[in-house]
Amino acid sequence: MESGVFLPSLDQFMMSPLVTWVKTFMPEDQTMFFDFSDLLDGVFLNDIMSQISASTTPQDLTKVNRIHNLSLLVQQIKMYYQDHLKQLIMTPLPNVLLLCKTPYCEQALEEVKKLLLLLLGCAVQDYIERIQTLEFDTKAAIASHIQELTHNQENLLDLHWLEVREGQPDELEVIARRMALHIRSLLDQRDTYLETITELMQDWNSGSNPQSGAQSNVEQQQRGAQQHLSVELADSKAKIRRLRQELEEKSEQILDCRHELENMATELKKIQQR
Repeated sequence: MESGVFLPSLDQFMMSPLVTWVKTFMPEDQTMFFDFSDLLDGVFLNDIMSQISASTTPQDLTKVNRIHNLSLLVQQIKMYYQDHLKQLIMTPLPNVLLLCKTPYCEQALEEVKKLLLLLLGCAVQDYIERIQTLEFDTKAAIASHIQELTHNQENLLDLHWLEVREGQPDELEVIARRMALHIRSLLDQRDTYLETITELMQDWNSGSNPQSGAQSNVEQQQRGAQQHLSVELADSKAKIRRLRQELEEKSEQILDCRHELENMATELKKIQQR
C-alpha cells in the first residue's frame, strides 16, 4: 500500500464475497499473498477475463502500466456483454482514471467493486461450478450480487428486445419508456466526461506553461522536474484519449438509442391504429 495511506474499510473489502470469488482463479498456495494491489494493477483481472472469453487475446501486461491494463479490461468486459450476452452496460463504467489517480479512497473501493461485479456477470454462466465450491454465506452473497446486476434495468439493457413481435404493444411501450430513461442517463454521462476532459486540459496547460521571469532557483527546480512532467504529460494525454474514446462511444450509443426509440414509437403508433 502507498506510504501513509490507511483505509479502514480496505480489510473488510478484501474479505468480501466478490474478492473471495476472484481468488478462486488463483492457485491455492498463492491466495495468502493476494492484496488490493493485485486488483489495482489489472494484470490478474485481465487473466481472468481471458479465461472467461475465448475471443479475448491474452496480453503481455506489466503491472506498472495500470491505466492501460484497466482500460483494456473495461473494454473487453463491455464487448463481452454486447457480443456474447447480448446486453448493453448502461450503468457508468468503472472510473479507471480515479483508480489510477487516487486508488486508496472509499470511492476507489466502490469502483473496484463495480469492476468485479461486471466481471462476475461475464463469468456466471460458464463458472457456476466454481461458485458452488464456496461457503454457503459467500454463495448467497454472490447470488445477491448477480441479482443486483442482472435484475436492475438501469444497469443492463437486454438486446433481445429487438426480437419483440408486433403483437405486443404494451411491451413496446414499456421498452420505449425505458429507452428514454437510458438516453437521459447517457447524456448525463456524456456531460460528465466533457467536464473531466476540460479539467485535464486545464491541468495540462497550467503544468506545461511556466510563468516567464521566474526566479532562477524555481527554474532550476523546473528543469530538474522536466522528466517527471514529461511522464505526467504523456499520462494525461493517454487519459484524454481514453475519455474522448469513451465519449464518442457513449455518443454513438445515444444515436443508436434515439434511432431505435423513433422506430419503436412509429411501430407502436401503427399497432395502436389497427
